[in-house]
Amino acid sequence: MSASASREVDALRERVAELERELARVRASGQPASARVPHAPVSGTTAAPGTGPAAWEAQLDEAEEAAQMGNWIWERDQNVVTWSRQLFRILGCDPATDTPSTETFLAAVHPDDRERMAALLQRAIEAREGSGAASFRVLHRSGAVRDCLLSSLPIVDGAGPPSRFFGVVVDLTERRRAARELRRSERMLNEAQRIARVGSWSYDLASRDVRWSEELYDILGVAPSTRPSFELLASLIHPEDRHRVFGGAESASPLGVAGPVECRVVRPSTGEMRHVQMAAQLLTDESGAITGLVGTSLDITERRRLEEQLLHSQKLEAIGRLAGGVAHDFNNMLTAIFGHKELAVRKAKPASPVLEHLEQIGTAAERAAALTRQLLAFARRQLIQPTVVDPNALVLGVEPLLRPLVGEDVALDVLPGSEIWPIRIDRGQFEQLLMNLAVNARDAMPGGGRLTIETANTHAGPDDAARRPEIEPGDYVELTVTDTGQGMADGIQQYVFEPFFTTKEAGKGSGLGLATCHGIVKQHGGHIWFSSAAGQGTRFTIWFPRVRGAPCEQPARATAAVIGGEETVLVTEDEPQVHELCVTALRSFGYSVLAARSGKEAVALAATYPGAIDLLVSDMVLPDARGPEVAAALARARAALPVLY
Repeated sequence: MSASASREVDALRERVAELERELARVRASGQPASARVPHAPVSGTTAAPGTGPAAWEAQLDEAEEAAQMGNWIWERDQNVVTWSRQLFRILGCDPATDTPSTETFLAAVHPDDRERMAALLQRAIEAREGSGAASFRVLHRSGAVRDCLLSSLPIVDGAGPPSRFFGVVVDLTERRRAARELRRSERMLNEAQRIARVGSWSYDLASRDVRWSEELYDILGVAPSTRPSFELLASLIHPEDRHRVFGGAESASPLGVAGPVECRVVRPSTGEMRHVQMAAQLLTDESGAITGLVGTSLDITERRRLEEQLLHSQKLEAIGRLAGGVAHDFNNMLTAIFGHKELAVRKAKPASPVLEHLEQIGTAAERAAALTRQLLAFARRQLIQPTVVDPNALVLGVEPLLRPLVGEDVALDVLPGSEIWPIRIDRGQFEQLLMNLAVNARDAMPGGGRLTIETANTHAGPDDAARRPEIEPGDYVELTVTDTGQGMADGIQQYVFEPFFTTKEAGKGSGLGLATCHGIVKQHGGHIWFSSAAGQGTRFTIWFPRVRGAPCEQPARATAAVIGGEETVLVTEDEPQVHELCVTALRSFGYSVLAARSGKEAVALAATYPGAIDLLVSDMVLPDARGPEVAAALARARAALPVLY
């Protein structure tokens, strides 16, 4: 018998004894012993209202109805069975037509339980002792099935064997239905808490009893067999957060819990730290006295991680806008320096000592231009020419450049995947991406190691999108670059993609390598992340969206000398130094130049110029318009006008 059934039996035994005392009083008042329905009024007796046998019977009937039970008595010597009115109802029998007996009882028992109950009753009769307790089902004539519990006790009048057996049948149908519904609700609550990652707890002030839900055990990282206590819960809260959780109380007390409040919880088994939002509410009785608390603990670790990702992304966007603006302006100045240097070289005599100085100017300007290109790449403002390419072909094409770059003490493994899908990317930027990652890996392995570059096809599903909200479901080509170097500590990982951040010594790194990689990947609609730990190396993972179509052949690069001409060129540039350089250089080659400093001025010049305009040279960004907008406006009046940005 289960523990719950045993408790029910114990309670029934107490109730049986009480009912027996009630029946004894009824019988003492003159009720016939053989009455089928002992609760029927007894004729020929008088009593004060509310005190006679009828009143006792009515009270007993009400009690049995409320308790969903009916009683029975078996007079062994006379072999007379008596049922209460409620027992007739429970068994689905009619007091007017059904005679109380063992046979009638067994006929009401469900066929699947009938043989077992008949054997139980037979043993009780033969042994002349109580049959104990047994669960069974009743099958009503209507087809309804009821869950019942039979319990009986022998009634001993003297020293001899029991002359009577008294028992009850309890209808457990509604109770068990309620228990099943309660268990179902508990399962639903546990499942809802699991999905929502919220655990609950309660604290009883009088008994100091603490209860935790299943999900709270999981959130705290505590074994379900552990005895819950408020002291244990308090000990798992990070020491730096306890003062906020307990409202500044000197000692941890459940009555000092402040909420809602966020805190960190340290799991005892692994040391893993989780972010939890706790809230509590006091429980009071009718007089307003505090009786305990109930509370919730919401695991917001994943939400915190996503918030940090969003903030980091917004931070990089802001830095990118700033860096892009600075790089654009600086690039204009470098253009003027380069241009005037070239003009000066053309005018200088072949053996002039000035040429050496001009070359030094050019070298310094080239280094500065390289920095601006990296800044523009990080800011995603670099002009690119993306084409459909075969990733494997690009990786294998860069491999010969990477081997001398990483050095002889670093083993380079290039592992292209099978049937890799095409992607759309600027070839030069893809090469720069791999070169930067290879240099970063080389610097992380000063004592040598292994660098592995792999490609593979992959698919982003809902789980990937849940972990990284910026990733849309679909097909991607995965590029991974893994080294066996020093790895990165947790404290610096959040700064890896920020421009000018470096852990290298002064003068040994610009801090733009990984920032440039981030910008290149994002400008091509891809995603980049990494995993690393101190002493365990680093793995960069890059996803580029799959594109349909065949890869394009790489066009051959050709250079030609400037031959000059007599064509007319419309120059639109707002930066004074660059504007002057373009005009001077073009005129030095014999071109006719129309000079404008804004889009509006360029359109006006084109409208009033009577001759042909052979080329538009325009800055991408002008004070009043963008370069493509100016070109579109001019094309309406001068069709097929070539444009150079």
